Amino acid sequence: MKAPKRTPWASRSELEELYEMLFAPNADDTSRRRGLARMSIYISSPSCPTFIHLLHSLISVELLPYPPKSIEENQRSRMMIGMAIVRFINGLVDPLQNGPYARPISHLAATLSIPPSLISLRHRATHEDLPPLPLLHQSLLSCISYLHYYSFLPLISSSSSSNNIPSGIAEKLESDKRKIEGLTKKWKKITKSRLREKEVREEDQSAIELRKIKKLLQGFESGLIVDVLLSKGGIVPLAIEKRANFTSISPTIPSLKIWLPLLEHLQESSHPDFINQITSKILDILLNPESHVTDLNADAHDNEKVKEDIRTFRWELAVWLLHFWNTENNSTMTLQNDQKVDFIKRILRALLELHDDIVVRQLFKALQTFESSLKELGNLLPDINNQKEIEEVGLKGLEVDMEENLIDLRKMEVRLKQFDQILASRNSKIKTNQDNDRILHNTSSVHQLPQSDDNSPPGWRKLSDDIWKPCYIGCNGIIS
Repeated sequence: MKAPKRTPWASRSELEELYEMLFAPNADDTSRRRGLARMSIYISSPSCPTFIHLLHSLISVELLPYPPKSIEENQRSRMMIGMAIVRFINGLVDPLQNGPYARPISHLAATLSIPPSLISLRHRATHEDLPPLPLLHQSLLSCISYLHYYSFLPLISSSSSSNNIPSGIAEKLESDKRKIEGLTKKWKKITKSRLREKEVREEDQSAIELRKIKKLLQGFESGLIVDVLLSKGGIVPLAIEKRANFTSISPTIPSLKIWLPLLEHLQESSHPDFINQITSKILDILLNPESHVTDLNADAHDNEKVKEDIRTFRWELAVWLLHFWNTENNSTMTLQNDQKVDFIKRILRALLELHDDIVVRQLFKALQTFESSLKELGNLLPDINNQKEIEEVGLKGLEVDMEENLIDLRKMEVRLKQFDQILASRNSKIKTNQDNDRILHNTSSVHQLPQSDDNSPPGWRKLSDDIWKPCYIGCNGIIS
């Protein structure tokens, strides 16, 4: 029997009612203030979850007048929003600081899928000048969206049994996901048609339909949009032959023309952290393939075909990540330097475990063309020794000279034998010196120790009263 758990809300329906006040499509300032008043009661309970405290702080500052009408209100809003974001990051990350040494906040935040831009803004608001109000306000909305997607929805789903899904919550998520899938498929179909017909007009029927799709997608959660775009049939073509090959470090031109306008629109219009979310999700798929791409080509009976499908699927996502990494593309969908540093650390840590993963290795090699500092780090990593797999995927420049490796191995064996000989000789000298010191000590004419007649343990002797003299702790000898 499962032990009961204390909660500040009386029933699941009460929690769902709070959700509707805050995140329903028809929620307004009045309903959000009612939800804020209810959360004020919840946070007085010791059993209130941490995210309710954080959500209460974020929504309370979100309801402030924006934009402010005076300079004093502007500065006051900057201070309050900055503090709310700092408390948001600290409240989520601090419980993970459970080791003997403090770990960087950026590393802990990556495990929680917190966008690196929020970590940088938190550092800036804490140790530097306060960021401008528009940036703080956009980050505030990102924090609320994060708690909505990663905390509130999972709590409502887990508050019921698997056979009794809360009414209106799980169904709404599935409904939103199906709507997003329908909109993205329609976008892909219309855009491909315009490309085939070389249509450039902005006032024809197809252009009007594309604008409608953009507007409709703005009303959905960015996390759901990212999941749909990175799933099978999203930005990765279904056909293997249409995906980028392993000699390319950029998506194909048709893929860029189809999807990049939509991604840039989502980044600029309603989801300022969209680039951070989609790149973090791509990297999670690349570094954890077993938990993300197991459903690819599930109906195929050819094992080699399944492997090729998974490999090309992951590499297609990798080239999108490389495209976002490359600053020469002059696109709004470009990674910031702080996020690049965090990604490099994650990739390097993964290479220690996935050094035989051809996709991760090729991704790191491609990143070396953009970041010259990675070339020296690449020399410290183990080489790929699977020549057959390299030839199958068509990778060049990664072949291994097996004869040279054997020569190096023989040199290592010779040096190891020499080291063993030196160590044995050193131990022999140390033992000889110890034996000589023991003999000199035992044969000393001044302090000759008598043989003990009692049953003392081996190596111990009982001194007589005429030989024993007390001395202070720390003196070199016991006999003066």
